[in-house]
Amino acid sequence: MDNDKLQEHILSTYLNLRFFIAAAAVLIPLVVYGVGRLHGIGLQDSISAYYWAQGPGEMYPPARAWFVGGLLGVAALLYLYKGFSFEENAALNLAAVLAVGVAVFPMQWNCQEECGRFSLHGFCAVAMFLCLAYVMWFRSLDTLVHLPDERSRAGYRKTYELTSIVMLVSPITAFLMNTFWGTPKSYVFFIETAGILAFALYWVVKSLELRQSGVVRKVLVGQARIPQYSLLERVPKDAPPEVHLPPAAP
Repeated sequence: MDNDKLQEHILSTYLNLRFFIAAAAVLIPLVVYGVGRLHGIGLQDSISAYYWAQGPGEMYPPARAWFVGGLLGVAALLYLYKGFSFEENAALNLAAVLAVGVAVFPMQWNCQEECGRFSLHGFCAVAMFLCLAYVMWFRSLDTLVHLPDERSRAGYRKTYELTSIVMLVSPITAFLMNTFWGTPKSYVFFIETAGILAFALYWVVKSLELRQSGVVRKVLVGQARIPQYSLLERVPKDAPPEVHLPPAAP
């Protein structure tokens, strides 16, 4: 395999992994709901409730394996994926660990007034969403400097800002509704799903941006690098369109 074909293969593998992460995330609420309906289980208060929900006369929650397996699969993909900066990679790795926590520490169930307001499951879920929201707000702009024109950069920037806001608001709202408000809890399922869809939309659009700019290929061949910013610093709008690597030493 020559260098060009190998680079194309690496690029295709990298982008396909990104698209698969988005698809896997979207499938979790759809699959657990669909499996539940097939077993006579109505819409639950939250996605996590499908860990416990059982159909009439059943001894085992039918959607539990899909819920746990889906989370573990997404966790593995997030951990295996390598971000463009140390900060992005660390946040995604932490989100992966927290996703495992969501899977292995189930939500409280059938405890009524004895249920505590805080749980390890809830902490892992909210912290995971916050890690992903951080990536979407702060690290989404790291590669925009490699797009050819400001109009494209502005369009992507607006999409990333909107999706990150939804991603940030959804876990906080779900937490408040579960913990303090006496509103119909089935809304929580849709709020959590909205956060997942926001993340998936961001991930797909970001993948399209990477394909359009060709930054992955440029990094592979040593023609560009990703500028490094501090932990809570966003890329300025007037950043240079491209940063070239210095020539390798002889």
